[in-house]
Amino acid sequence: QHLIKKGYKSFAFLGDIEPPERFAIPPIKSRLTGFKQALQDAGFSLPKTYIRSAPYTALETRQAALALLSLPKPPRAIFAASDMQALSVMKVARQMGVKIPDDLALVGFDDIDVAEHVDLTTVRQHLDESGRLAAEILLSRIGESDRPLQHINLPLRMIERLTT
Repeated sequence: QHLIKKGYKSFAFLGDIEPPERFAIPPIKSRLTGFKQALQDAGFSLPKTYIRSAPYTALETRQAALALLSLPKPPRAIFAASDMQALSVMKVARQMGVKIPDDLALVGFDDIDVAEHVDLTTVRQHLDESGRLAAEILLSRIGESDRPLQHINLPLRMIERLTT
C-alpha cells in the first residue's frame, strides 16, 4: 500500500519463498501473499517474472536483484522480504547506476539496526517482543502440555525513510 500511495505502478518481490521443509512457518510466503493481495486490491498485478526467490545469502540475493534490474522493463519498486536482502538490492542498484529512489523504490522488512543508517524504508516487526512471547508460550506449554496452542499476531509498522 505504501508503494502504491507513492505512485509506483511496476512492482517486484524478492525473498526466500521456497525455504527448506524443516521450517514450519513460511513467513516469506505470507509476505508475498499480502503484497500480491494489496496490489490486486489496487488494480495492479505481480507477474511471475517480477517474483524472484532467493535464499538469504548475499550472492544469491544479488543475482536475483541483477536479474530483476536487467529485465527489458525493470520494476520501479521492489519489496524485499528482509532488510538484509534489501541491502543486497541496494548494492546491485548502485553498481548498475540505478538511483534509489529516483529510478527504483525499495522496501525491506524487519527494521534491523542498519536499516536506519542506510535510510531504508522498511516494515518494522518487533523481534524482541516476538522472541519474549515465544519463550513465554514455550515455557507455559512445558508446564501444561495440554494447554491449547496460541497464535499471536504482533502489529507491524511502515517506517518510511529515503528509499521510497
